[in-house]
This record gives sequence, C-alpha cells and structure tokens, in this order.
Amino acid sequence: MNVAKQEKSLARRLAVPMVVGAVSGFAATMLFFNLVDGEGARSLGRSREIAGVVGVLYLLTALGVGVGLARPGIGARFLNVEDADELREQRRMLGYSCISMAALSGALFVLVLVEPVGPIGGELAAAGAIGLLLLANGLGLLQARHLDELQRAMSRDSVASAFYLLFVVGGGWALLAHCGLVEAPAPLDWLTMFAVFLLVGCFWQVGRRGLLVRGPN
Repeated sequence: MNVAKQEKSLARRLAVPMVVGAVSGFAATMLFFNLVDGEGARSLGRSREIAGVVGVLYLLTALGVGVGLARPGIGARFLNVEDADELREQRRMLGYSCISMAALSGALFVLVLVEPVGPIGGELAAAGAIGLLLLANGLGLLQARHLDELQRAMSRDSVASAFYLLFVVGGGWALLAHCGLVEAPAPLDWLTMFAVFLLVGCFWQVGRRGLLVRGPN
C-alpha cells in the first residue's frame, strides 16, 4: 500500500513539471521562430534552428529558477528542492546559476542571428557572444564558491560527462565527416553540442544519485 502511494505521488510530482515544461517549451520555441521571421531573417538552416531551440531551453530553465527564487513557495512545487527554505538558503548560488544560463542562452541567440542569415553583424555578434560566454563562465566560478561537497562533486562529474559525450558524439561525427561519409559539423554545431551535453551531463549525474525528485511537494 505504501509503495503504491509513493509511486502515485512520484508520478504526480513528475507529471506537472513535465507537462508545464513541454507546453511552455513548445510555446517559447514557436514564439522564437515567429520573432525571427518577423525580423525578416531568411531560413535559418538546421544548425541555427537547433541552436535557437537549445537557447530557448536554457532561457526557460533560467526563468524557472528565477521564478523560484522570487517566489520560493511556488518554486518549491516545481523545482528540485526539499522545500521553500532550501531555495532561500541557496538564493545566491542559484541566482548565479540563473544569470549564467540566461547568458549562455543569449550567446546562442546572438550566434543564431548573425549575418548573412540574421540581422547582427559578424564583429558585433562575436563580441557579444564572447562577452556573454565570459559572463557565464565568471558567474559559474562565483557559484562554485557556494557549493557544498556533494554539489561540487556533481558539478565536476557533470562537466566530465559532457566532455566524454562531446568527444564521442562530436568526435565521431567529425571522424565520419573526415572520411567523406557525412556532412561535417558546422562551427555552431560544436557550441550547441557543448550546451546540450552540459545539460545532459547534469541530469545524468543528478539522476544516478537518485536526486531527480526530492521533497514532499
């Protein structure tokens, strides 16, 4: 009986964030493409479209964390925390993470909209993207000062997982392209893969420690 109740509670706690995330992700992606079309940009192409979707994903994640920090009582219902007090205790660390994710999202958006397809000039796009990436990295270093031992270990393992994924997938793709079997990855593809695999690595390391669902929510 208790096991059945726990499974039902787990399913309910997972269902709401997943449904909300899926709906908001789809809506935000459609809005992004409509805005791009509204600015007169020509067809983005596969690499830019995928990078744009990843940018939307990072932006939504940052917004979700931001809402949780602004309203801990609400955030505790959909963020992976024990309760609202944990959000309050980790406000500074999560704040750095929130802004860092938004900066990485902004860098991807800038690169998606660079010439000749988009309206942003090459020099301006390069300067903007580099600045945003440096900001994300700097905030990540500040965030690391507020991590406990478990969080620090998960952070290291997440980066390691992202590196191995990038090596296997990106390296394998480059190898096949070098042999003339597939089209070579575009420069933007490498940045997109890095961003995607960093998220995958985080989820993998959190999941393997049994921390994907926490708290009584």
